[in-house]
Amino acid sequence: MKEVNHLTFVEYQKGKKHAGKDADESETSESFKDCGIKLTEKDLVVDIDNVPKDVIKALIQFFDIETQTVWTDRGVHFYFKKPENFKGANAISALGFPIEYKHIGNTKSVTVKRNGVLRQIDNEGIRENLHEVFHLNRKIKNNLLGMGESDGRNDALYKHKMAIYALKDVKKILNFINEFIFADKLPSEEISTIARDQAVDTKEMTFDTIAKSIVNQYYVRFYNNVLFFRDDEGKFINDENMLKRKIHQFLDQKDSRNVEEVYKQLLLMSPIITLGEDESFEIHFNNGYLHEGRFYEMDSKTFTPYHIDVNYNPDAEAVEVVDNYLNHLSNNNEDYKKLILEVLAHTLIINKEFKRMLAKFFIFVGDGGNGKGTLLTIIRAILNRKNCSGLSIGDMADERYFVTMQGKLVNLGDDIEDEPINNKQMKALKNISTCDFVSTRQLFQQATEVEMTLSLIFTSNHILKSWEKGESYKRRVMWLPIYTKPAKKEKNFIQKLTQQDALEYWIKLIVEAYERLYANEKFTVSEVVEKFNDQYHEENNNFLLYLQDFERKDFINMKPKQIYDEYEAWAEENDLHPQSKKQVKDTIEKKYGLVVKGRRINGSTQRVYIELNEEVKE
Repeated sequence: MKEVNHLTFVEYQKGKKHAGKDADESETSESFKDCGIKLTEKDLVVDIDNVPKDVIKALIQFFDIETQTVWTDRGVHFYFKKPENFKGANAISALGFPIEYKHIGNTKSVTVKRNGVLRQIDNEGIRENLHEVFHLNRKIKNNLLGMGESDGRNDALYKHKMAIYALKDVKKILNFINEFIFADKLPSEEISTIARDQAVDTKEMTFDTIAKSIVNQYYVRFYNNVLFFRDDEGKFINDENMLKRKIHQFLDQKDSRNVEEVYKQLLLMSPIITLGEDESFEIHFNNGYLHEGRFYEMDSKTFTPYHIDVNYNPDAEAVEVVDNYLNHLSNNNEDYKKLILEVLAHTLIINKEFKRMLAKFFIFVGDGGNGKGTLLTIIRAILNRKNCSGLSIGDMADERYFVTMQGKLVNLGDDIEDEPINNKQMKALKNISTCDFVSTRQLFQQATEVEMTLSLIFTSNHILKSWEKGESYKRRVMWLPIYTKPAKKEKNFIQKLTQQDALEYWIKLIVEAYERLYANEKFTVSEVVEKFNDQYHEENNNFLLYLQDFERKDFINMKPKQIYDEYEAWAEENDLHPQSKKQVKDTIEKKYGLVVKGRRINGSTQRVYIELNEEVKE
């Protein structure tokens, strides 16, 4: 995971490379003549000081290093995210030369300014995951730096290959060593012979060792209680069957029991991906990534369960069929059109705190054949099917189905049946829309608690009632009415809406809406939607209909029972089911700011509605 950190500078004693007791700290280095960067628990610095700087620059280009880089007098300091439970001080890197590790366990701060001269800092604040060429590997024994033909170079390189064979870019690493680390290069045919792929004999390897090799080769990671790995295109996917096929290909003894045993080892030893409350994943596109309200036009190698197979082009040309479809959905209402795009953009928000602040789930409602289902098909095409699940509201209340929503951007529930939303279903809707922990259970396994950050979008031909009528439901649900029908059915309509130029235009509009949500911290207000939702809640809570004939003053000094009895009679007369006494009481408190307290009336104390801040009169 790539992070952007704010640096803390600590003042050093004059002419020295360490701080004194109670040294001053600052967010800038300007006021210090000598200072260092203070390390945190998350920092791991790789110190290289024994190879020329032109080799280091080649290394950066060769292996796409984009983490914070501080150039020193003798080399470089690379700042990475420290792997969990990392321990180590010195090692031979996979590139064949010695490196030193600096972290909070052995170093409090690292020099960045001496005698008033600040060292060059590239990619300031960026922390990439530790690159595989710098992973601590005790199998690597030989320093290859400066080796020549008479130093046993060929044999040493072959042994080095066997020590790093589980890494993803072995050929690339060996070619780099030959080009930049050896004093005398091997002829091209010899390096090709050593570097060529050879089957690794797994007969004598333990399941543990095989699993370690697969973890390194396919970047297997454990997130939300499931395994992710890189596919052939370098994208992280969650596909148990495909991973077991990779294991089967790797094994010499291709017994299904061996496959299962290696898979179990992967579950136990794959690096666990965890996120803090203030952290979120990147969403990768083909030409960059989206993160925390901004698009970054650069490749990212960090783990994320989310990849969208489209280019983001802020200058994408308008596509008429897309504009016409949005005009149809919104009935040519600009605010409503913005809101619809923000609903789609909501799927790209995976920061838990920000999503909790918005706290919404969405139901598009209208007659059949008006394009609601088409919208869900388009969302699947834009986001990629693997980023979408398709549970109904009823299925969401069953923890056995929850696992299908893990690692998704959105759940798309189409054509929800005309049944009231019960309390169990409402709890699931609330918990997911606010990114709370939910219980999920895979088949034949114990239930576990996970946080989900996906959006919930449903369509229905019916206006669904709910058992719950309270404010928490009103705050979370957004009904989006679509009652216009297309003038005529168009041939290959969905295909036109999801061809490549249309997808890029969709992404342009959605990212604009995404940035708008981050800037405004709320959805665009649409009078059409506001009016529809107000009317829905009045009908869902018919006590609000009853209140239309009254004013606030009509309830002051009234007993709750008297109010309820009159309302109950009204509901029966109008063939309506009365709300509960608690719901009636909560509605009066919310709408009028009245509370029930004791008050002396005609010589006796009676419990009646009074103003919230009014003192009880004796």
